[in-house]
Amino acid sequence: MREPMGSSNQKFDAIVIGAGVTGLYQIYRLVNLGLSVKGFEAGTNVGGTWYWNRYPGARFDSESYIYGYTFSDELQQEWDWKEHYSSQPETEKYLNFVADKFDLR
Repeated sequence: MREPMGSSNQKFDAIVIGAGVTGLYQIYRLVNLGLSVKGFEAGTNVGGTWYWNRYPGARFDSESYIYGYTFSDELQQEWDWKEHYSSQPETEKYLNFVADKFDLR
């Protein structure tokens, strides 16, 4: 997902800045509309806030399922939140799982 700007002459219908919770969802929606999409992320992996904030005790302040995507029944059945208020490592793992499952990288 990360490469220098201007390093390619490819054209895209849309670009998405950031590959956090909302960026991944936006990529998913645009691809499903049949658009060619390029995502840009400052980090070396997906996750946004959940990639960068790795301090001890970082976790959801809302119930885990609220952060879960609802666009796929299969995804909801496959992923099992381990904690009621998920920690940063589990959240980052979930976002990577989603990115891989739906080929969003």
